[in-house]
Amino acid sequence: MLEIAIVGLPNAGKSTLFNRLVGKKLAIVSNIPNVTRDRRESYVDLCGLRFKIIDTGGVNGSIKLSHLIIEQVKLAVESANVIFFVVDSRVNFDEKVTIFAKWLRKLTSKPIILIANKCESNKNCYPVDYLEYLNFIGPVYISAEHGLGMADLYDALTSLCEESDFEGERVNTIKVSIVGQPNVGKSTLINTFLNDNRLITDSEAGTTRDSIDVDYDYKGRRFTLVDTAGMRRKSKVVESIETFSNKLSISSIAKSDIVILIVDFVFGISQQDLSIAEIAIRKGKGLIVALNKLDLIDTKVERERLKNIIQQSNKIDFKVPIIEISALKNINCNKILDKCLNLYSSLTKRINTADLNKWLSIAINHHSPPLYKGKQVKLKYITQISVMPLVFVVSTNMGVIDVTYQKYLKNSLAQSFFYEVPIKIIFKKNHNPYIHNTK
Repeated sequence: MLEIAIVGLPNAGKSTLFNRLVGKKLAIVSNIPNVTRDRRESYVDLCGLRFKIIDTGGVNGSIKLSHLIIEQVKLAVESANVIFFVVDSRVNFDEKVTIFAKWLRKLTSKPIILIANKCESNKNCYPVDYLEYLNFIGPVYISAEHGLGMADLYDALTSLCEESDFEGERVNTIKVSIVGQPNVGKSTLINTFLNDNRLITDSEAGTTRDSIDVDYDYKGRRFTLVDTAGMRRKSKVVESIETFSNKLSISSIAKSDIVILIVDFVFGISQQDLSIAEIAIRKGKGLIVALNKLDLIDTKVERERLKNIIQQSNKIDFKVPIIEISALKNINCNKILDKCLNLYSSLTKRINTADLNKWLSIAINHHSPPLYKGKQVKLKYITQISVMPLVFVVSTNMGVIDVTYQKYLKNSLAQSFFYEVPIKIIFKKNHNPYIHNTK
């Protein structure tokens, strides 16, 4: 059975979440830090998903806490399949949270779902983007006290498990978020895929306000298509509902495998569109740009101009597939799903370590790294540490690698093994991925 450990700093709402999931007040909830000290366990049935939940004591960001509590947290993390890392979203950037997050990531390589708790109000709910570089799943924004966001938490879990058993591999469903500014044709595209008016479409911007999941089978593969609310710049977001919809759309991107960014051919590409693309790339998602309303554009020059703007953007560091479509007239729409299948294959690809190091040797011989402070930079070893997102670690004798050379290696790696998907290379000084620090 799936086991989940709840961890985090004191007073983040761990016990409140525990009680919410269990459905009973089994854990004491207090504003006084460190009330919970021992591990507390119970069984949960969340919309048919059954698992064991483990509540732990709060660990201070400085790790200056009772040795016994820290050991209890370590034991809980060791026995669990998945970790719920709970943070207080009312605090805007907490250095203690960052310290704890690094400690937790070093402690385990298991899936960690980042949960931003206490989101009762948009006014007091801050984003937790400063933790993105640690490759947590999420964030999932909730209010454990009021039961808000439990459906999002369920969605995050179902991407990690199948029925009641933890699989260790992702469910074989390709989750695709369809994003873009208001009224660019997101719902129309899904209706075209389904050949049905499944979703409401209207010329009024903001018709879709929630993220809606639709299952669809294509060429023997199951897709979950997520129609999202139109995303606008903060200065243009007025209603609190729309503010929350923006957060839901960003959350949908985080939970997806592939993102389809729809751009209106008539109005062209905007900085907001490029920012949405950047979010998807930063999270390691497959990205497809669909230039919609092809039926309204006649000039090939204009179409090529828009493509060049996208490919030359400094926010996009790899060749993004661009497909010209008309969602309304069903022109080229199936090309999008075919491309999704190709991208998913690349995103889930694991490269043999020997092949990776053979590539690294060839890349270095073709173009050796520049000197750093007059010293030779040696790239010793490379290994792949994850899929979706695709992350690689290179062991080096230097802590700093020239940015231009980093781009060279990334482009070379992509051209050798991958297909139009973002990859991330982490450079670590004197690090062998097969030697684990037991201290």
